[in-house]
Amino acid sequence: MKSLIKITPFILLFLSCGGSKIEKLLKTGQVAQETFTVTVPFEYRQGLIILKVDINNKTYDFILDTGASNVLSKELYNELGLKAIDSELIRGVHGTGQQLEYTSVDNIKIGDVGFLNTIAAVHDLNAVTELACLNVDGIIGANLMRQAIWDFDFKNQNITITNTEASLDIPANYNEVKFFVGYQGTPSIIVDVNDLRVLNTRIDTGYNGSLSLSRIEFQKLRNKNKITQYVTGNGSTSVGVYGAGKPTIFHKGLINEMTFGNLKLNNTVVTFAGLDQKLIGMNFLKKYRVIFNWNSKKIKMIEITPFKNSKVNTYGFGPSFKENKLYVKSVIKKSSAAKNGLQLGDQILTINDTDYSTIEQNEWCKTLKNGLVDASEKTIKMTIKRDSTITNLTLNKTVILK
Repeated sequence: MKSLIKITPFILLFLSCGGSKIEKLLKTGQVAQETFTVTVPFEYRQGLIILKVDINNKTYDFILDTGASNVLSKELYNELGLKAIDSELIRGVHGTGQQLEYTSVDNIKIGDVGFLNTIAAVHDLNAVTELACLNVDGIIGANLMRQAIWDFDFKNQNITITNTEASLDIPANYNEVKFFVGYQGTPSIIVDVNDLRVLNTRIDTGYNGSLSLSRIEFQKLRNKNKITQYVTGNGSTSVGVYGAGKPTIFHKGLINEMTFGNLKLNNTVVTFAGLDQKLIGMNFLKKYRVIFNWNSKKIKMIEITPFKNSKVNTYGFGPSFKENKLYVKSVIKKSSAAKNGLQLGDQILTINDTDYSTIEQNEWCKTLKNGLVDASEKTIKMTIKRDSTITNLTLNKTVILK
């Protein structure tokens, strides 16, 4: 298993205005069966859930994302011969927006369960290279998921979809948190972070990171002296549905106590980035068995493996792909990368013995899947190019926050 830092933290989040005409459409749809319980397998791609769905007796790969509404790729939209029923300006987590068309799909089958007349946005999933690497046909979003109860068994990589919790074997000992339903069905919770109350924190399976809050929460915590252990970086920290965000200041801070519902986390690293990036993602959720119930508006979480994320151990930079080249997209202060003078925009020519001076998209996709260097390595050698100057660097993986 190779790892540098998470090469591409995805946030496949679609946001629109509450009270819009699309909001009403997203509440439509129903399940074909009144009583149902089905268990279906899934696979991971870059830390995201990929589910097999059936449309018109043909199988397609979809991301399962509680932080989005349903999405069809443009190719699938055209293949199915669908028609647009409306459109709206939709923005991603980084603030960039596009006018997207919406359509209705007669029947999306997952296992033996049919979801009828559900609304989906139409988006070019190949426009962003990292998203194209996932090789998917669409996104199953919260507006479809809210029609049923979903039981995620991350350990065995399967999901049970049912109309009643009575069909599930739920142990007596579980953590429970109440959630609020966003306009597209997205579940959001209240989180307490070092005694700071944070509203509208999304439970987002389309985010392959762990715990993220916005820069606003970081500023509030710092102003109240509620956070003293943190590191600061500069650059782009994630890729969204419209590409990477613009370079900006971000932080990684150690939170003494974080609670939601009756679940408490101690000494946990949280990323602070963006203005609306309040997310609980897959790296955290997969430590639990998680049951979403949109009827009761509650999430049950049964611990499988203790979640431990109490330090930042890193070389201190993140790579990005553009025009068949690799570049430095983020640098964390106090890290080996920063101390050795690595800067945003530096072209990465080599890492250890691998040549990245020219890299095709399919090679970049393999790199996203496999990583850049083995996780056991503590030192890497890099060659970078800045303007016309070529420089050799040696970086050490170091603990910069604990």
